[in-house]
Amino acid sequence: MPKHIEERERAAAARVPSLGLGFKKTGLDPEVHQRMLDHLTTNTRNFRGEMAHGEVDDYLRTENDRSFPSLIYFDEEFNQSVMETLRPAHEAWSGMKLLNSACYGIRVYQAGSYLFNHVDQTQTHVVSSTICIDRKLNAPWPLYIEDHDGNPHEISIEPGEMVFYESAKLKHGRPQPMDGDFYASIFVHYRPTDWKIDP
Repeated sequence: MPKHIEERERAAAARVPSLGLGFKKTGLDPEVHQRMLDHLTTNTRNFRGEMAHGEVDDYLRTENDRSFPSLIYFDEEFNQSVMETLRPAHEAWSGMKLLNSACYGIRVYQAGSYLFNHVDQTQTHVVSSTICIDRKLNAPWPLYIEDHDGNPHEISIEPGEMVFYESAKLKHGRPQPMDGDFYASIFVHYRPTDWKIDP
């Protein structure tokens, strides 16, 4: 990761108080997972290359210069529905009342993609989850995440599983290039009702 981005990440994480939650892998409700899987397969032709028009993402890269790092299909109605459906599970895990912040995806990472370790937006991406919808890999492509003491962990996520995590506090990413055909995921972010952190 470029040094200026690494310094920005360190400063952002330092501003965010620890909620004491860390991270936790769990299973997704099978009906919710099936809904996501159906949405993925139904809209296969609607996915487009992320950063297709020269945009730059500070974190997402690929070793394959013949493809985009990821494809994405952004359906606002579907994303809002996912946030509403999953908010009670995030509230149960965090023990807090939460407000919807954002839902990204479905994002389909391509062969050779990797994601620099980072923290998410401090004002809005506080209690989050990453969900594996489907994948076709030749080798594990684990989520890298550091706990509150800075200890590294690697978590393999199967289709229908999710990882809750403090995304504005804990450094996370997928720093190894993906070996496989694709990895389809969706990200859900919330913030506590009384959350006030400056940008």
